[in-house]
Formats: sequence, C-alpha cells, structure tokens
Amino acid sequence: MYPEIYMDILNKCNARCKYCLTGQANRTGYSSRFPAYYMDVRTFDRLARHMLDHQIMTPDALFHIYNWYEPTLNPHLAGILNYMREHGLRVDMSTNAGRCMDFSGLGDCGHMESILFSMPGFSQSSYDRIHGFDFEQVKQNIRTTMKELRQRGFKGDAYINFHLYQFNLGEIYGAKAFADSVGLRLHSIFAYFNGSGEFEPYLRGTLSAEEMKDATREIFFGHLYELEKHAEKYLEQFVEPESITLSEFCNVIPGRGCNDESKVCSIFDLHSYEEVKAVYDSLAAKRGNDPIYRQIHLWAHSYKLSMNHLFGIPD
Repeated sequence: MYPEIYMDILNKCNARCKYCLTGQANRTGYSSRFPAYYMDVRTFDRLARHMLDHQIMTPDALFHIYNWYEPTLNPHLAGILNYMREHGLRVDMSTNAGRCMDFSGLGDCGHMESILFSMPGFSQSSYDRIHGFDFEQVKQNIRTTMKELRQRGFKGDAYINFHLYQFNLGEIYGAKAFADSVGLRLHSIFAYFNGSGEFEPYLRGTLSAEEMKDATREIFFGHLYELEKHAEKYLEQFVEPESITLSEFCNVIPGRGCNDESKVCSIFDLHSYEEVKAVYDSLAAKRGNDPIYRQIHLWAHSYKLSMNHLFGIPD
C-alpha cells in the first residue's frame, strides 16, 4: 500500500511564477480556457474510501495537497482538512500565501504534519517579477495563517521555502528575520524549471538562445554539475517513500512534473496496489535508460537540499 499521495484539490493558482507550468499558463492566458474546479468533501470521501477499500493506500496515509495549484483558493479546504482528521489521515500543505484560507469552519489541526510558505524573495520587487502579489499582504497572510493553525493545535513543521534567484540573494537575511519573528524555519533552495518545459531542452542543449539568455539572468545553473558529478550520492539522498500522484480530477498522472493533461487513467479504474504499481512500472519502462531522465530527476529533487549554509544561516 502507498503511504503517501501527492494531489491537487482544485485546478487554479493565483500566482504567475515565470518558471512554473501553471504560472506560465496564467501569464499566457492558457489557464483561463478551463473553468474553475474545486474538489468538495464528498468527492474526497469517495477517493479516500476507494483507495482504502482496495488497499491502495495505508490507513494513515500522508496527503500532500499541492502539486500545481493553490489549495487556499478551494472554498472546501477546511472541510477536507476536517475529514482527514476525522479519518486518521495526515496532511502536508504548501501555499504561496497570496491569500488566506477561510478558517471559520476549520477544526483541530493536530493532524497537519507540515505547512510550507513558498516565497520568491523578500521584497515587492521580487514579488513583481515572480508571484505578482502584494508583498506586505503576503507577510500578513503568513502571520494570520500561523496564528489560526496554532490556535487549533498545529504543532508540525512550518517553514518558508525561499527560492534563490540571482536578483534576490541580498533579501534572504530579511526573510530569516521574518521567519524567526513568526516561529518558522527557513529553507532556501535554488529556483529551477518547474514543469514548464525547459528542463529537457536545457539538458539536451536545444533551449533557444533567447530562452537561455533570459533564464541565465535569473536562475542558477552551476550546482547542476555538482549534482551530476555525485549523482549516486544524491539519488540515494533523494529517495522517498512510495507515492501516487493524482490530479484534481482523481486521475493517475506520471509524476509531480505533470498535470491532468498528462493523465494516464482514473484511480477509480484501478482496484489494487498492484494495479497502480503496474501503471507506474509501465511508465518507467517507456522512459527506458535515457540518462537525461536521471538528470531531470536530480534537478527536480534538488529542492531537498538546503542552501542556507551559503549564507551562514543554520538549517
């Protein structure tokens, strides 16, 4: 049985992240072609019961309720979190803090294992370049979220995921002071192409000159050589518990670098752990042994590596 599930509970995000699959869709207007969908408690119950009844997931599975979209936009979020608590399921949540969820119906949050706040810098200038939010409002939303969760028994890991770009290095100390003031951990990572289509062209040397010029003004690339040079060490370090990745429509998707447009089949068409595993084994076989996929895996999982030491900041 799978102990962890990565999934979205809606199909919208309010950010405009330049190097993100969803952010690019927001910037180009592509995402506006699709009507908003918000998973409700009844649908989540059907999903959870199916995976429990068919022994696809463990009874205390950990749900990472984020992949491409912003969970706080779902008006049913409080109800889904309450359902998880009532049924012994654990939860990990990520938010860009562009807005606060509706806390009015939220019960005890002792089952929440972690919450992370994704930040593209610590200034209005950085937010104008990436997320597109009011920076002061983001800080207030983080303060409010932590106050509300802690009042409801949250004692899990709460931290800022600070994305390092070439333009925001001088802002990390402000982020650290803010994190300390709210009682958050700071985790800094190098920003990277996040499902936005540049990963493979960059590694194969086919990224256009204009795209390359633009990216090298903002993203760091030097650490990629370190990742590849010590690939075996990092592959071992990046090992995770077995997991399923589902879209907001309960479709099985190949991994966290894909959304529902890459759906393979509905989870409701699979009736055992073995059937789900066979789907993933088949996808892995199709990829073959092309070393490019190992490099993509390394780069995509480099978010696990804290860069705090570069700034003399403890983890």
